[in-house]
Amino acid sequence: MKSSRPRPSFAATTVAASLAIFLAISLAGCSNDASGPTESSTVPATVAGVGSLPPIGLYLEVPGAVPSTFTDGRRIPVQQSTVGEAATGPRVLMIGDSILAMVSRRFTNIACKSIVPLGWQMSIEAEIGRGITFASTVLDAKDPDEWDAFVLFLGTNYWGNRPEYKRVLGQVLDEMSPRPVVLFTTSEFRQSQRDVNSAIENEVISRDNVWFVDWRAISKAPGVLAGDGIHPSADGNDFLVEKISQVLGRAPGDGKGACLPSDFDTDMEAPEAISDIVDDGATGDDTDDTSVPDSSSTTPRTPGDSTP
Repeated sequence: MKSSRPRPSFAATTVAASLAIFLAISLAGCSNDASGPTESSTVPATVAGVGSLPPIGLYLEVPGAVPSTFTDGRRIPVQQSTVGEAATGPRVLMIGDSILAMVSRRFTNIACKSIVPLGWQMSIEAEIGRGITFASTVLDAKDPDEWDAFVLFLGTNYWGNRPEYKRVLGQVLDEMSPRPVVLFTTSEFRQSQRDVNSAIENEVISRDNVWFVDWRAISKAPGVLAGDGIHPSADGNDFLVEKISQVLGRAPGDGKGACLPSDFDTDMEAPEAISDIVDDGATGDDTDDTSVPDSSSTTPRTPGDSTP
């Protein structure tokens, strides 16, 4: 599923480990299928450089799998297909903060290197320090109707206004609907992040076009996060892109993928966790036929946005 990269951060055993992850890890989504997946027991997985991963369910219906549940015990409906099998075209728009920005072309470029070979024509619109309102800003500039699928990872920058976060998240998901959306929870590095994840959980339960990724649970595995406990480590970045690749699957059609320009690329000063990875040489300076130069256009920052 993944193309080779000049600087893999996992050990040589990653190929086998990634296969185990594909069969045993935590991507769950929404489905109205009343029959539900077969239930039995989860399959444990271990990732080189990361360690043993929590048994938090599967994103596809696999014989013998048990779907995960939310922290309040509600069962997470399981999507019966990849995004690529549900989408009507290959254009995917990813919106996020520093966590998605880190895998974009201007930092490590690992998203384009891994996802473009699956046939996706992808754009990452992610800037350091952005909150949920950034998604509205992006959608105002890039018509949702021009995209076939979305990845949304916003909520790490949260300032305690739960009604506002819930309102904007719902509005953004309404604009994206009925197209498939990959929706991430955040790591709970502070108590207030539970408000964010609760709002996300409610949207997952109520919408049938959402593919759910429980980053909250994934990020608890040793080695996934950097020393600040917020941003992914180098291995965590690889793991994040692996999860996105798995839930997207192959793009519909047989066209060639492309790394589309980013219109939003004006960052605040990078957090130390990001700077350390870039300083270690994990940059996206190398170009190939899976990437194109970023657009030079920029957009003013929403007041109040802050790192990460």
